[in-house]
Amino acid sequence: MQDIKVKDDILLATLPNVLFDGLGDEAIANGAMEAGYDASMAVRAFPNGVEDFLAHFAEYINRQMAARLAEIDLSAMGIGQRLEEAMRIRLELEAPYKEAVRKAMSFYTLPKHAAQGVQVVWKAVDEMWWCCGDESVDFNYYTKRASLAAVYSATMVYWLNDESEGAEETILFYRRRLIDVIKAVKVRKELFGKVESLFCKLTGHGAASGLVKR
Repeated sequence: MQDIKVKDDILLATLPNVLFDGLGDEAIANGAMEAGYDASMAVRAFPNGVEDFLAHFAEYINRQMAARLAEIDLSAMGIGQRLEEAMRIRLELEAPYKEAVRKAMSFYTLPKHAAQGVQVVWKAVDEMWWCCGDESVDFNYYTKRASLAAVYSATMVYWLNDESEGAEETILFYRRRLIDVIKAVKVRKELFGKVESLFCKLTGHGAASGLVKR
């Protein structure tokens, strides 16, 4: 927990200055000093520099989003409303650090960092689905996340250029595309249910075992 606190401290001290200082080892070292640590703590906290720093930034947003969603009664909401609330919270959390998000996205467009970028997006949408009550363990687990990943990525690009109050235009953009995801999920769920039922009748086996465990 102490390590996470140190990383969080340096992260939150560095992010506001990205607009002026850019994002590099020197900026992170300056952030460490602003957070009250020796500059060398930046290297100890993020030995791979910007790569580790951005990975922790993504993890921090996921963690804060999960905490915020846990405080909300989601039981009366449909899955679409829950996913919209999750996205709204993410944008609120990232709004003060928009320039840092922009630089992070540019960082992940570089071929050598592309795999890490995919992992960051996957973890984001995975956390969104879990926090919103998804308990799928069949192939729907993957298709849900793949579908939301495409919408999430497009939404983040849109958000970078959105100047509407409270990012409402971005939310509307996200909502329109989320509707298609929810419809597709329902269709796949019904189809899988029919296939599984037929499989059980033909083989005499019970329900197919789960594929995914968290």
